[in-house]
Amino acid sequence: MSDTTAAPALTLRFLASAEIMSALPASPLLDTPPAPVRARRTVHNYYDTADFTLARHHVFLRLSKTRRGQRMELRTPDGDTAADIPGPHPDPAGFDPDWEAKLAEWLGGAALHPVFTTIIRRLTRRAGEVEIGLETGSIAAGEETQPVREITLTGPALALFPFALALTRKFPMPLQADSLAGRGAQLAGAPAPRQVKAGAGLSGTPSLDEAVVALTQSCLSQFLANWPAFYRGDEIGAVHQMRVAMRRLRSVLGLFNRALPAPEIAAFRAEAKRIANVMGEARNWDVFIRLLQDGPAAAFAREPGIAAILGQCRQFRAAGYEAAHALLAAPATSRFVLTVEAFLARHGWRNAVPAEALELLTAPARDFAAANLLRLHRKVRKRGRHLLHLSPEERHLVRIELKKLRYATDLFGGLFDTKGKVKAYAETAAELQEELGHLNDLATARDLLARLDGSRPETARAIGIVLGWCTHAALADNALLEKRWKAFTGSKPFAA
Repeated sequence: MSDTTAAPALTLRFLASAEIMSALPASPLLDTPPAPVRARRTVHNYYDTADFTLARHHVFLRLSKTRRGQRMELRTPDGDTAADIPGPHPDPAGFDPDWEAKLAEWLGGAALHPVFTTIIRRLTRRAGEVEIGLETGSIAAGEETQPVREITLTGPALALFPFALALTRKFPMPLQADSLAGRGAQLAGAPAPRQVKAGAGLSGTPSLDEAVVALTQSCLSQFLANWPAFYRGDEIGAVHQMRVAMRRLRSVLGLFNRALPAPEIAAFRAEAKRIANVMGEARNWDVFIRLLQDGPAAAFAREPGIAAILGQCRQFRAAGYEAAHALLAAPATSRFVLTVEAFLARHGWRNAVPAEALELLTAPARDFAAANLLRLHRKVRKRGRHLLHLSPEERHLVRIELKKLRYATDLFGGLFDTKGKVKAYAETAAELQEELGHLNDLATARDLLARLDGSRPETARAIGIVLGWCTHAALADNALLEKRWKAFTGSKPFAA
């Protein structure tokens, strides 16, 4: 018989040391169990097609033994379902017809095979509404194995995040944003996880109160969703997307803070900036290396100094990625995420709103969006006046304001009925932002060149060549910049 469960309680997963796993059960943060607690051993066998069709759709099918047969579970981005079956192999017909049809669509007629197994010993404790699981064991795929030593917390948001903060203050641990199933699939040969871009913005008719939660949560989700790709896949793309997530977070919190000035928001924005800056060091060297390879290195292939400065750049890049790894491993980064989540769960901004202004929270987010989109549009136009004659530093400030406008357009554009106008406006702003971004990359390249060692004649000559290349490229792009600026200033905000 099949049963489909409601949306599960939220779950957090943390990487834990052996010392923490040993000390935690005796912590006063946990409830005293009424009787001695024994660990439970579970074995889950995961199935997929030969080319990992399910894993590529973020779908996982697993079996575990029960007293009467097998428990078959299907976990998907849209929800989970389970069914008890008598046989030792997956039987999609055991699910209800809707889930059976979905699974058949994913499989496309391909056969299922066992691909990996998780063997977990789990000790379960409680702290009020939160369930704590201490998990040790392994993931096995063929002859490959990967150890598991983690702590899971499951419960409602209002209880979960405050407890997680209390726990990680006592036992510093980083979040584990990667699932057991995802790690197992890749260990078995599934494709590495890819970078995760920003999700869709708002739609429908949410209130401002609802918009604060939805958009802040969206930024945090994008940040965490890129951790698997950073560790196991496209680290260049992941760093870029994590940096974007933190910049989006700063931007959206800045908008909300104008109407709902809570002291916590300023602290969140400062921490998001710090995280983005660390990611920015690695990202800047990635962009600069690509610029070198596509431009001066190709044009001056016989210059011996070019290879030398590329070698220096790769050393700086490696240091940048080491800093990014340390940032994500630091418990402080995880506590930042948990603190923002706890703030969202309790709607902490409500305390900062005077009683007479509480109606602002229940007002349509569309009204808030319209006012801010017009304000940001005017600010970009004002700051970008005489754009072609501005210094690189002044153009960078224009770009910052334009980014805020772009983020706001992406996040709030879905609230407006004029979809065609929203798309056209966003594309015009994006083209201007791309051109300003290219010019900023050239300006950043000059700053990075100043950090290279030019003590050898060949490297000094190469640095001069690259500096001249960047200067010439910046001057040559003025005509395109003028075209993009005229297109933007000639466009009308869709929120007007």
